[in-house]
Amino acid sequence: MEMAMAKSKLQNKWLMKKYFFLLILTINTSCNAQTSNLMNKENELYHEIDLKRITETNEFVKRGFLSNNNYVELFFNKTGNIVLESSQNSFFSVYKEYYPNKLIKIKGLQLNINSRYSFKKGFWYEFDEKGNLIKETDYDIPFKFTFEDILKFCKNKRIKIDKGPILQSTGWHNKIFRDLENGHPVWEIEHLKKSDLVEIIKLDGITGKVLSTSTYKYINN
Repeated sequence: MEMAMAKSKLQNKWLMKKYFFLLILTINTSCNAQTSNLMNKENELYHEIDLKRITETNEFVKRGFLSNNNYVELFFNKTGNIVLESSQNSFFSVYKEYYPNKLIKIKGLQLNINSRYSFKKGFWYEFDEKGNLIKETDYDIPFKFTFEDILKFCKNKRIKIDKGPILQSTGWHNKIFRDLENGHPVWEIEHLKKSDLVEIIKLDGITGKVLSTSTYKYINN
């Protein structure tokens, strides 16, 4: 009887491990699929984008929502068009720049916040005017302390990082920025610590060590 119970416990434990493994595999596959759907290095032509709900439009820019609620910003000029699409439930937007002949020029992922904090994420692709891929740049390479590590850091510090789409008219959003300072990778997190106080945390892009903190007064207009 005891041997049968022990065997049953082992089987249940094995089944739980198997279920957990399959769950993790499914989550990872789903995340990879979402990233793949956001961006790839294939060439493409610019096409007219049908916005179902327009929030702003003039001869230089058009902003609005697609039927899937993705937020799109279209910028028009003589050197070609720029499309910035913010996917639902994602930290990143897809940036696409086109030549006047409507072939893709540059594309890549950037942080949803539309400011200097829109750092480039992962691979960016550049094409010539005939549609040939001429350059691939992986902007993640210098950063051993990854964006995912930054998200964990923010979670531990109870710093909320919003997913998109993020509209600039919706108030304060905590920001993440990264750069190379004298060739060394660094991160900065700028968050609303109090209702009238913003804190900037600078971290080493290799080790994740906090390098410095500073604050400034925030006035909500």
